[in-house]
Amino acid sequence: MSPKKNITVSIFVLFASLASLAAGSQKTDSMQVRHERLQVPENVKAVLIHEMKTISTLMGDLLQYIVQGDSAKASATAIEIRNTNLKQEFDSKEIKKILAILPKGFIKMDRKFHMTANDVAKAVDTNDFKTAINLYSEMTQSCLNCHTAYASERFKNLSN
Repeated sequence: MSPKKNITVSIFVLFASLASLAAGSQKTDSMQVRHERLQVPENVKAVLIHEMKTISTLMGDLLQYIVQGDSAKASATAIEIRNTNLKQEFDSKEIKKILAILPKGFIKMDRKFHMTANDVAKAVDTNDFKTAINLYSEMTQSCLNCHTAYASERFKNLSN
């Protein structure tokens, strides 16, 4: 398939997934979104932003691999998303300090997101791409919920 067709298919699937979420057919985190600014030291903020950019790139790759039926690459990418976290940059003592200042809702959303990535890996390992794309949709909804709740100053259009 040509790169242009890959992008077209990926965009179609993404919009179909998002439309499905908008229609309420997916289980999501509570839609009761509280706007709360993350109060973290600049070094932690920089790592979080780097983590989110890495995950954003990986999410694009994951979608492409799911819609192409490439279970090996999809699984590896989902596992990479699952494993992308602060533990790569901070020791356990620093992690405890960071967890103490992060809102509990943020931590809960983050953990659910990473566990859902693990579930995507399990689904594609059995070639269950329908479940994988539904789980991918849950992951994108988690991103939207978290950005709305905790990063609306960075993503101004999500504060509505």
